[in-house]
Amino acid sequence: MLRTLNIETDLDKLVILEQKTQIAPWAADVFQKCLDAGSYSWVIEVQNNVIGFIFVLMQAGEAHILNICIQPEYQNKGYGFQLLTEALSQLKEKKVGIAYLEVRRSNAKAIALYRKMGFTLIGERKNYYAQREHKEDALVFAKDLRKG
Repeated sequence: MLRTLNIETDLDKLVILEQKTQIAPWAADVFQKCLDAGSYSWVIEVQNNVIGFIFVLMQAGEAHILNICIQPEYQNKGYGFQLLTEALSQLKEKKVGIAYLEVRRSNAKAIALYRKMGFTLIGERKNYYAQREHKEDALVFAKDLRKG
């Protein structure tokens, strides 16, 4: 089930999901700062357990997908697709023209999802992501929401 994030009941769950999936996970205060900045967010649940989330910031007719996360054992089962589909639908309703995001160069699963959803590679950011021993480049993808 997809629903809007409830920060009071979901925050601890999001922090745990981040710790399970990210090398440099967001802390609780980062989630709160994103919401304070006006981010929209949704969670996806299976049997009343939050297994994924997405955060999107809209500004000046553009949207930046800040974070999308699916619990490891639920990856590659369509949940990320559902979250992204919902977010893109909401963005189109709000007349957002373009959505963009960054993804680790090594994250082949996410890159495949973004390409499947019609995102195209528009650039890269060198040394964008923290790693344990070095930094990793980010690939920047975008989708024109004014097109079909």
